Amino acid sequence: MTNPKRVLLVGSSFSASPIFFALKRLDLHVSVCGSLKTDPCHQYADESFYIDYSKPEDLLILVGEQKFDYIVPSCNDYAYMSCAFVAEQYGYSGFDKLDIASTLHNKSKFREAAEKFSISAPKFMRIKERQNLDIGDMKFPLLVKPVDSFSGRGMTKISDFSSLQQAVLHAVDESRSGEVVLEEFIDGALHSHSAFIEDKEIALDFFADEFCTMYPYQVNCSNHPSGLSERTRSAVREEVMRLINSLELNNGLLHTQFIVSGETVWIIECMRRCPGDLYGSMIELSTGVNYADLYIRSFIEQRLPPNTPIYKHKYFGRHTVSRNSPLINFSFSNKIPSVRVEIVPLKGSGERLKEAPFDKLAIIFAEFNDQNSMLTVTPNFADLIDITELGCQA
Repeated sequence: MTNPKRVLLVGSSFSASPIFFALKRLDLHVSVCGSLKTDPCHQYADESFYIDYSKPEDLLILVGEQKFDYIVPSCNDYAYMSCAFVAEQYGYSGFDKLDIASTLHNKSKFREAAEKFSISAPKFMRIKERQNLDIGDMKFPLLVKPVDSFSGRGMTKISDFSSLQQAVLHAVDESRSGEVVLEEFIDGALHSHSAFIEDKEIALDFFADEFCTMYPYQVNCSNHPSGLSERTRSAVREEVMRLINSLELNNGLLHTQFIVSGETVWIIECMRRCPGDLYGSMIELSTGVNYADLYIRSFIEQRLPPNTPIYKHKYFGRHTVSRNSPLINFSFSNKIPSVRVEIVPLKGSGERLKEAPFDKLAIIFAEFNDQNSMLTVTPNFADLIDITELGCQA
């Protein structure tokens, strides 16, 4: 009997758990790296390495010593970019060239690529902290963003020039590189698109509706299936295909957030790593398709299953429970009017919950009888959750 091939999952948090189990179902030896020994995936792992994988050189040393057969990034940009750096050195499967990966995961470089390849994206400019602040011919309101942040951290919407400097300094504080982009604010509905690419074509894709109801630029509510029209879906696919062909993207996931404003689709950001907060679990509950299994295929030198069937089409909403001020959790309950509710707790009674976007109490999945109920309730999830703070219970 031959020994199973060894794969390193780069990331150990709860969001990486579906990826871990997708790998284990293929009888692989799964090692996990991540600095927090209490993270869930370390409890499941065949072997653990406690390193800070956001430092590419540290990951390179580990992989060079262990000589894994495959490496798979989890659900954050640090994991993906460190893996792309290592893959460039050792030739691991499933990754674009490092400069392409950087283009997709850096907000400034992505905007430049969008402009170059005529991708429909908001007008932008890149600035540095110490340069003279000048917005040129850009129009307010503007979004001020770090080029390398996630979950909306460091982002500010400003309506006049007097707020610009403070917003830039705030963005710099959340940026490792100190670079900031200004972007014209687009008022519209937020959505996401997961496209699984095979041979430069979209082999399978999923659309979801997304909402930011607790912290302005962090998605905390989403649902599948989306209420988008087929016309809008086709317009998004055209933009995504232009990006795939322009950058010559390899097989694998391309996940995109976009805004629909009137008849126009605006591409906000793209990434090649798996979205976090159990996004893929929402897709699986709704369709029966194992999202994590599709995601890992390109990294372990496997093609997508032919003619993947979507054998059910249930209506599911997803909510990450958070609050806009810190508290110590005692318990929480919900009044969600749904067929069933599944709760994934992330903190126990007595644990401190930091304010959004820095922390989450739980992830909730709710099933609905019909699309109208799902679309009505999903944006209002936060109003249907009651959190009791320690010391305030009856």
